Amino acid sequence: MSVIKRIFFLGLCLLILVRTEAQNANLEIIPGHKLGYDTGYVKSFRDNFVVTLVNESKFNRINVAYSLPAGSYALNYKTNELNTWGLGFDYKWLTFEYTTRMPWFEPEPIFGEVKNNGIGFGITGTKISFRFFYQRYEGYYLENSVDWFPQANQDYYYLRPDIQTRTYYANINYVFNHTKFSNNAALWQLERQEKKAGSFITGLTYNYNTFQADSSIVPANILPVNSNTYFALNALGLNGGFVGTLPFGKKRKFFITGAIIPGFSWQWGRLSVEGSGIEKDNSVLGFQSEARFGVGYNGDLWYVGTIAKAYSNQNNLGGNEPFSINNSFGRFYLGYRFKQLKHQNKWLKRIGL
Repeated sequence: MSVIKRIFFLGLCLLILVRTEAQNANLEIIPGHKLGYDTGYVKSFRDNFVVTLVNESKFNRINVAYSLPAGSYALNYKTNELNTWGLGFDYKWLTFEYTTRMPWFEPEPIFGEVKNNGIGFGITGTKISFRFFYQRYEGYYLENSVDWFPQANQDYYYLRPDIQTRTYYANINYVFNHTKFSNNAALWQLERQEKKAGSFITGLTYNYNTFQADSSIVPANILPVNSNTYFALNALGLNGGFVGTLPFGKKRKFFITGAIIPGFSWQWGRLSVEGSGIEKDNSVLGFQSEARFGVGYNGDLWYVGTIAKAYSNQNNLGGNEPFSINNSFGRFYLGYRFKQLKHQNKWLKRIGL
């Protein structure tokens, strides 16, 4: 789903849901002060069973720079954009979401075929939030092909179906202003921010990225250098930034939310150089960042919105070949809150469900 289509669909859903909300606002809502928030800042829906329809677009980028006596060069690889649909289920602390590529989705053929699989989960409390995701991509194209093949037409893209990448990402953050700002409202709409609030956050992030290809990341017919065909990179860093949510509208059910969380990391790993049989081990100081921006409507029964998220890791493991790996996600969601599930199962009650 393109950005324009996603915005149009969001607007259409908002018109329908606002009318529905006016007729059906009868759920049990938990006042925020019962969960440790200041009075009037947050309302919670954690005891309701929630079902969410999810549409997610995603892609990955690898940007490589080279400085040689003849000049400076850049190669910008990107995967074909994938579009997936799925469902999410939330109840109290238990969250599950699954999306997959639908049979009717056809990626743009000029960008080549792409294969992908991944998982993700998170635990978001009032003070601490933890997130993890794994993404594997196979199949890239050279986004700036016109810079390297000026004789080709504008619709030509150099394809690299042999490139495979993997990303493991985990972070844990502490929210300082946890009495007024709700991470659950910003990320998952399991709560609602009633008044504008933000918070500085800090924490730790760990990344593990791998790149593997049948030949050099810099093809010989583009630039005559021996470069890496494989690398495995670990990055452990300290991050800090700001997150915030601005509710608006007559009943403060519309919202804008955003975050920027940069950080530095100690990065170490190994790379293999094509044609030389050389494997290099190195460690460097690198940079990482997380950013997100979203808008939506968070009602009593329904919620709907869209959010863009980007995760970047930059380093210079090769010494004179700085590169960055970027995972990007565009998410549209439409959710409905049912009443609290009633059961007498002692085991479920013992674990808080």
